[in-house]
Amino acid sequence: MEKVEYLIVGNGIAGLSAAREIRNNDNDGSILMVSSEPYLTYYRLKLTEYLYKEFEDEELLVNKESWYREKNIKVLLSKIVEKLDLDNNRVVLDDGVEIEYEKLLLATGSRPFIPPVAGKFKQGVLALRTLKDLRYIKGYFSECKDVTVVGGGLLGLEAAWALKNLGKNVTIIEFAPYLLPKQLDEETSQKLKEKLIREGFNLYLSSSAEEILGENTANGIRLNDGQEIKTDGVLFSVGIRPNIDIVRDTNIEIDKGILVNDNLRTNIDNVYAAGDAVETDGMIIGLWSSGNEQGKIAGANMTGKPMEYTGPKLFTNLQIGNIKLFSVGNIKDFDNVYEYEDREKEIHHKLFTTDGKLTGGILFGDIKNMGKLKNGVNEKVSIDSYLKEEPLFKLVMNSI
Repeated sequence: MEKVEYLIVGNGIAGLSAAREIRNNDNDGSILMVSSEPYLTYYRLKLTEYLYKEFEDEELLVNKESWYREKNIKVLLSKIVEKLDLDNNRVVLDDGVEIEYEKLLLATGSRPFIPPVAGKFKQGVLALRTLKDLRYIKGYFSECKDVTVVGGGLLGLEAAWALKNLGKNVTIIEFAPYLLPKQLDEETSQKLKEKLIREGFNLYLSSSAEEILGENTANGIRLNDGQEIKTDGVLFSVGIRPNIDIVRDTNIEIDKGILVNDNLRTNIDNVYAAGDAVETDGMIIGLWSSGNEQGKIAGANMTGKPMEYTGPKLFTNLQIGNIKLFSVGNIKDFDNVYEYEDREKEIHHKLFTTDGKLTGGILFGDIKNMGKLKNGVNEKVSIDSYLKEEPLFKLVMNSI
């Protein structure tokens, strides 16, 4: 039986970040990462971009194989952890190999969610989450003329843009009444919609897919209002579900995801969790940046260096073609709104304040100040001090 001090299940960004932090704090402790995928950690964020680009697998890797050798981090690829034996601090792999650990990190990630739509199992109904998915989707969609993206969130819009670059006729179906309702107010979202339509996208808002049409292969979609859309392929981008099956028969506490404390430790003393599989404050975050931060914090705590996770500092950055937008903070609850607009250049900026503090902001069309806005919101700077450097903003709404 192999014995290691630090065992990491999963090699997404959370697992890699943890391994990196463990090695930063412990030069000698043995680290083993186990991944069901055949690849070293890669930039999942780039998958949509590579829908329309040719690439070699190595281009997507965060670190090359030599980095793991230099850091003395061992990786087992294409291996599945089938059983957790928490009483004996060991795991059993799908090939029967047993591994004993001192500290365990569960960074098992997530899978794409495809809602219970009639016909969802027909050929041509796809979702993008892994490098393997990317290769299959590129091959399948190469023969398609009309492609429908179900879900108008960030990843859905990025995928739609990539497919448009492949010369496809692209339809976007979004359940919400306007695009990116968590990140944009309705006015800014309308401007985004108008630009997408000008780019040639077909948009259906306040809509959902009720049935995938076709005998065995998708050739259309019936919407909730009865409309039918012709399509050769369907790409679902409507969220994720944590991979937590591995802990269901254990004493590790779960709800929607694996429950952890502020140190990213589970209710089992030597078992930690990070990334998409984790639930914090009732939320599954599912963001690369959060997984990276959680992995670092979990790795530090596993080595005895105390660190606390204080929650995500959420922001949104979308850049597709000449469409650029950035959103940060709370744009739903506010006292005042300040606005700057240049209609000729299609620039529309908004600042949202609460009790005189900058608590949210949207940049549309020109996002060069996104770093400044992000820092201002995260630090809750006074709006008066912010406006001294940005005097073009004018008060347009006062709800006090």
